[in-house]
Amino acid sequence: MKKMLILLGLSLLVCSLVAEDFMQPAQVAKDSYSPAMRFGMRSVSRDQDPAPEYSFIPNGDGENTTYLTSSYYDYMPFSYNGHNLRKQPALSQPQGLPADGWYVTYMRSETQAIGTDRRAYYSYINADGTLAESNAVNPVINREGFTSLAIDPYTGDPFVAWHSVTEPDGSYDSHMSYAIFHITGTPGSWRAPFILFDNPEMSEPFTNAADDEFIWPQLWIGPSPVAGSRRVHAYGNNFTFNSGGNGNYNSLYLYADFTDVDLMQTSDLDWTVQTFPYFDDMHYNNIDRVNKDLIVSEDDGQVVFFGAVGDSLLAMYSDNYGETFTKYVQDIKQPLVNPLYEDGVTYLWYNDDGTTPSEMFIVPSNDLSHYNGVFTADNSKVVWMSGMNYNSQENIDGQLYMAAYQYPKIFSFDTITHEFDFYDLDIQGVDPADEVMAIAFDLDEDGEVDEYYEDGEPVLAMSCPSWFFNSDGGWQDAYFHESNCKMVANGDWVVLVWYDGAKLQAAYYEEEGYEGWVDQPEIAISISGNGGATWSDIRYINANPLDAVVDPAGHFEGNYAPEFEGMIPVNISLGDELEILSNVPGNRHAKLHFVFMDDTDYGSAAGQTTNGGTLTSSSLRYAAIDINFEESVSSDDITVTPTLELLGQNYPNPFNPTTTISYNMVEAGNVSIEVFNIKGQKVKTLINEETIAGDHTIVWDGTDNNSHKVSSGMYFYKMKSSNYTSTKKMILMK
Repeated sequence: MKKMLILLGLSLLVCSLVAEDFMQPAQVAKDSYSPAMRFGMRSVSRDQDPAPEYSFIPNGDGENTTYLTSSYYDYMPFSYNGHNLRKQPALSQPQGLPADGWYVTYMRSETQAIGTDRRAYYSYINADGTLAESNAVNPVINREGFTSLAIDPYTGDPFVAWHSVTEPDGSYDSHMSYAIFHITGTPGSWRAPFILFDNPEMSEPFTNAADDEFIWPQLWIGPSPVAGSRRVHAYGNNFTFNSGGNGNYNSLYLYADFTDVDLMQTSDLDWTVQTFPYFDDMHYNNIDRVNKDLIVSEDDGQVVFFGAVGDSLLAMYSDNYGETFTKYVQDIKQPLVNPLYEDGVTYLWYNDDGTTPSEMFIVPSNDLSHYNGVFTADNSKVVWMSGMNYNSQENIDGQLYMAAYQYPKIFSFDTITHEFDFYDLDIQGVDPADEVMAIAFDLDEDGEVDEYYEDGEPVLAMSCPSWFFNSDGGWQDAYFHESNCKMVANGDWVVLVWYDGAKLQAAYYEEEGYEGWVDQPEIAISISGNGGATWSDIRYINANPLDAVVDPAGHFEGNYAPEFEGMIPVNISLGDELEILSNVPGNRHAKLHFVFMDDTDYGSAAGQTTNGGTLTSSSLRYAAIDINFEESVSSDDITVTPTLELLGQNYPNPFNPTTTISYNMVEAGNVSIEVFNIKGQKVKTLINEETIAGDHTIVWDGTDNNSHKVSSGMYFYKMKSSNYTSTKKMILMK
């Protein structure tokens, strides 16, 4: 196989409005092999579940994908981190209005004037996957971008944040709006936007910096310690470079408690502001880039920033609803043998002097940083995907890195022991979960190079975790700008999706057998049925008809997805809810919801950032697939309950003085049924105990936990059993 050394220069210096608010790589890329990569070379010793099978689920109109809108702005339409596709509850309280739809937010340019015409948009997708409406959140064009979305689990109201140019000097503030769905029952009733991060006035008292710009805002909504309230969390990363010329991304963090009354009054909310001295030190003193995202648990007050800084994995952990945090770091830098050529004399890597063999390490990567995380193991573990790089100590000292030698990994933080773990994902050794990361030239871990080229050079198994690659100009920042790795979980069922450009990259270098792959990236999917402890083999999905395999019955097999025919599906963002369709042995399936961009011309941001692509209008789409978990789940490692109608409607309803609530337990376990008033305050716990499988009933006599009679009005009762939850309303009339 022909080998070529390509010099990877500094990422593009972008001066125009088109690219001025893109996150930028922290290091200069250099000296990476590309055409010599052995794509798909995998360990023969792995004991791994097979790649998951899947099928598209048509929407209510019988279509496999749902068209949302078009956009000329085709760089990262969804946010870098977090979620942009979130599910409403079935009913919008306190009125009990029908909801159950999906909101998705994104940035869109309606015209070719992408330098100025970039706005925050939303689409509302019905429960059957059909489109209800798409429109702008804000009627005023302020070069809005990089939206984030959260849904109030009580009202079903969507919260959206974005940044935009509003200051006279052209600097950014971050803004927020929410729609009062619980009042109107319609998705587009947005209140006027207000400033969320007022830059730099809001942060200056904490950071003493007069030029902070906290942008790329992210949102979460979780429980609140204030009775009857929920808490919305927001953070932004600092766009401003420090005195060393680097952006190390310290953060401004806000939270606010609210009720449905606050939303009805279109309150700007009362925000508590925090910064993190540790992050500030990393940024202002030019120490290390902080790569991170935020996650908030649904019911127990945990708030976690997770990621990496320097050579260490990082978690900022709170168990009190984000009011205080404790920092946990764990050094993960590992020595890497510098392999010899077959001649036993020549090393693979040398320092810049050309004679000193490089001292090599495996270190956390500042690329592959567009991720989110999930809670698993009963909220005791946070799991996410990012990358590790092979690099020399000389490069590390000079803030350089070898971009091509990057490998996706699964990381986790245990919220009880406060320890970190990793799992080799794409390139694996004998045991992907052991304490040693896979060595790309010694996958069987016998201490010897696995294979040599004809000239004696060691062969390295390579990964290409990006949908974009372009050799023109001899540079590659795709692993930073054009990477995207997102997760969603339900209990311990987890789905991970990212991109792989290995075949595409091989086509650019005219490798034999890769003809026709130049503009054809692949979607990569891996699943876990045990909370991320182990992962399946990778399922690759592409839109390349050259990869189609048809069985004698005319069904497509292999990696080609005819549902993507004629598309270039990129920039996938996953929904925040993984639906369990069936959890019966022999029939375990989950429904994955996602949105993506069909980039009509391969490239991004009209060629401004990736040196390719033209100014064409691409489409944004929604889709859902059925993923077969059977091979990834054993009967003793999953507790997710099927999504059956377990909680019945009370009878009579309305009632006075008593009503009967029926429920079904598919299997024995703990069940709780609680009654809440219209303010979300708990009135009474009807049951919270171990219960046998089968049909059951319980009676509520209209009293609270203190045996006092409650007043007439609307109440809600909520059942929780394993990972099943359901809420229904009832009316007491006296």
